[in-house]
Amino acid sequence: MAVWKLEPSFKKSLYERTYVRKGDNVLIVETGWRWGEFHVTTEGDEPPVLEEGVDLFNCEYEVEMIECTDGCWEDHDYSGCDDETREWLEEFFDEGNSWFDLEEEGWLFDDSEMILDCEPTITLLEE
Repeated sequence: MAVWKLEPSFKKSLYERTYVRKGDNVLIVETGWRWGEFHVTTEGDEPPVLEEGVDLFNCEYEVEMIECTDGCWEDHDYSGCDDETREWLEEFFDEGNSWFDLEEEGWLFDDSEMILDCEPTITLLEE
């Protein structure tokens, strides 16, 4: 068994997508991170094979997020919402609310994805 440090090889290459649900409506919040560090555990002593576009939270390895730094954008995808909810959400955000405030409005935080949009830099930490 080995533990590896994984980092993106290019800045602004980590996309965190969080799915927030209320009834049949799904809002996708995407946060872009400039840098991040993850620890990946492999069964043997070979480095993990992770390609560009992989979801680090749902891959074949055990992955622990250590940190993500310098969030540089946030986008909201309303395509999973009906028109009335989309309008309400746009007004909610225009009033200065954060998507974290949606929990107080009955929304549930569901799945998250962490997409690595470049080749990773992988360094052995421990065997």
